Amino acid sequence: MENKPYMIMIASQKGGVGKTTIAINLAISLIYQKYSVLLVDGDIFTSSVSEQLGIISEGNGYKEAIEGDVKVEDTIFAYEPINLRIIPGSPSKEHFEPNPEKLERFYKQISKMEFDFIIVDNQPGLFNNMLARYFNEVAILTTADSTAAVSSSKLAAYCDKYKIKHRLIINRVGYSKFELNVEQVEKLFGDIAFAEIPEDMIISESLSKHKPAYLIDRNSAFSMAIDELSRAYTLRAGEPQPAFPFESDRNSRGGFFSRLMGWGSR
Repeated sequence: MENKPYMIMIASQKGGVGKTTIAINLAISLIYQKYSVLLVDGDIFTSSVSEQLGIISEGNGYKEAIEGDVKVEDTIFAYEPINLRIIPGSPSKEHFEPNPEKLERFYKQISKMEFDFIIVDNQPGLFNNMLARYFNEVAILTTADSTAAVSSSKLAAYCDKYKIKHRLIINRVGYSKFELNVEQVEKLFGDIAFAEIPEDMIISESLSKHKPAYLIDRNSAFSMAIDELSRAYTLRAGEPQPAFPFESDRNSRGGFFSRLMGWGSR
């Protein structure tokens, strides 16, 4: 990649929409396409990435890197099943509010690292607008309910205010017969969806086993949607279309992937 790293913030205004799950599996899908990826657990209140991966995070991590207690490079470790690099969260019972200048220094440092993609699993809510210059775009995650969709529109308005590119991802599509349909969510949000990730029982299995769904079954509906999402991001980053081993199957599915392809030029 010429213009690397391509930095994506996974954000949501409301907690519990599956932000960490999407961040982890998106990172792994990109690695399967032979890209180098750094996954940052940027939630200062929890360490959801470590929890989902079954990692015991006792050493230096996100907080220590921001504070300058250690070099950023010394907080990065490898997730052994694959070649994924992670800056883990730093869980603490004490309230921690990052110093804005230190926070910006941290992101400036990682933006110069030799990775193809950097994915940041951000904490729910608004983020420091000074970080806008370091991210190529923000993935705004929501579920198909009115509360999440409306709150997501507020996050989109915040991004618009600071001229930050953002895309809507609707997660857990089909989880309830009472949920909104995609068009209703898009209307509340004020834009069309970049991706739709289906509800899949493999997520429950993933959480119980502390193993990413993508590594359990790459042919699950969830994993296939994640592959399509990662492929769309490679297009946005200016990369040629990656050759999936099941590329012909993807093309035959039409609909969803066609929408993603259309977004690639936006």
